[in-house]
Amino acid sequence: LSYEPIFHEVPKIQLILDMIQNGDESEIEGFGDTSSDEDDPSKGEVSQPGEAPQPSTSTNKHPLGQEKFTWRKKPFEAPDCTFKGESVIPPDVLPTPLQYFRRFITEEMIESMLVQTNLYSVQTSGTLKNVSTTVKELEILIGMYLRMGLCQLPGNRAYWENDTRCAMVADNMSRNRFQTLLTSLHFTDNTDLSNRQEGDKCWKIRPWLDRFRKQCLDITPEEYNSIDEQMVSFRGTRSPIRQYVKSKPHPWGFKIWARCTSTGILCDFQVYEGGTGKRTTLGMGGDVVLKLCETLPPGQNYKVFADNLFSSAPLLFLFVVLSLILSYCLCITGTLRSNRLSGCLLEDDKSLAKRGRGSFDARVEKGGSMAIVKWHDNRSVTLISSHAAVEPQDKARRWSKQEKAFLDVNQPHVVKEYNTFMGGVDLNDGCIARYKYNMRSRRWYIYLFWHSIMLALVNAWLTYRRDCKLLGERPLNQRRFQAEVATSLILIQAKRGRPSLDSNTTPQPATPKRVRVRVPNDVRLDQVAHWPVKCAKRGRCTVCKQNATTTLCQKCDVRLSVHCSDHYA
Repeated sequence: LSYEPIFHEVPKIQLILDMIQNGDESEIEGFGDTSSDEDDPSKGEVSQPGEAPQPSTSTNKHPLGQEKFTWRKKPFEAPDCTFKGESVIPPDVLPTPLQYFRRFITEEMIESMLVQTNLYSVQTSGTLKNVSTTVKELEILIGMYLRMGLCQLPGNRAYWENDTRCAMVADNMSRNRFQTLLTSLHFTDNTDLSNRQEGDKCWKIRPWLDRFRKQCLDITPEEYNSIDEQMVSFRGTRSPIRQYVKSKPHPWGFKIWARCTSTGILCDFQVYEGGTGKRTTLGMGGDVVLKLCETLPPGQNYKVFADNLFSSAPLLFLFVVLSLILSYCLCITGTLRSNRLSGCLLEDDKSLAKRGRGSFDARVEKGGSMAIVKWHDNRSVTLISSHAAVEPQDKARRWSKQEKAFLDVNQPHVVKEYNTFMGGVDLNDGCIARYKYNMRSRRWYIYLFWHSIMLALVNAWLTYRRDCKLLGERPLNQRRFQAEVATSLILIQAKRGRPSLDSNTTPQPATPKRVRVRVPNDVRLDQVAHWPVKCAKRGRCTVCKQNATTTLCQKCDVRLSVHCSDHYA
């Protein structure tokens, strides 16, 4: 990843990164305190004996996490992290659920998909089998997909089969037309070689993803953000970006780096396309944090939380230096792996376990830029932060198996901050999984399209719920919100037949299509309550296929002539 879109003074940033990798943080002018330990005895215990820093011209590079930082056991002085960003302003009138949804899936996005879908159908099937779809039909398709998530069946065809027919889906479009549209969805011109940028493995859906990301960036960011990974389940083999993550509920699929607010609203994302084979100073996780934080307004003291995949001491050190040199104020907090301590010597797990639950050990970087805290609960966890450490301590309620009661254990402030604001991406994942329908396809990028539809729906609902809270109104739950969005997409501006020429005549609603559900043989032959009734419209007899009759079996819902009724039973 290039750091150029993030910061304007690229040579200075690259110099800082080289110093971090060489272990020359003391040579950065204006940063921290570069005085020796003998000059200031109040610095406290040094956790690592001082090694003379390597000169900046050294070629001895350290692996990530092994950079030479100096740590002391002393109180951490938290910087001024008062939030200066824009606050969320509630609307004067609460928009409808469809208006919230169209903030993320705009009409321009659907029109672009319409052009590419019709073009793709001509390229693959010829002009005689052109799908000839419309914007309204694509909106109905999206609405049907959202309804499928509310009433999930094992396959698409099940919504039209007699035994499992779902009227709220099948009444809006025929099964064959639905399948035709699914096979024709497209987002870019395959014949235009300019779309296939070098190194872009997602070029088939890149225009759609870029437009959707632009809509997500229009959201007013909140003070607390979290960065984590999302997985889009995909079991197929024909995909250049499929990943395997062992610890995930769906290990096979596409990985998405996401930045969400603490309330779960997605603000920025990036589809992971695989490694580049080039080792960077901050590693893959640090590069992702830089990429996702570049869209945050600088100098506003936003707080970002990440897990141990992304966090490292060089990453926090870089942001602290940027706040001093370029006034790029951003606070980072995250868990830390044991191989990324950057020379910080903490108590081992056994020593903390002997001291009991709630024990901790902390170290502060020599310049006071960041702190590392190791806290023992059921097991030990290590956190690093540039704005929080131990004080002020909090209390956490934990269950004790020995005493059979709840106990209050000491909890450092950084642990409470992390537990409170880290779960934004997981909250977004949970809302998506609640009512997402697994639409199968042989084309891998269609999975990303349907996932973006659910991301837009969840973003719309969370934004709507946030506005309701500010206005003091009671919001709809996610199920009712999704149902209303789906109904609006299907029915709004839908043509329901030609109106009557007589202005005095009250328009009559369209007659719904009659659907006959086949009765199983066990029910047909039970000889109970097979009552003949008269229907208004004549129809062909089910047995002889010749005689027209108005007699209908009420239970079996089939027409039978008088002469053939005995043969049917």
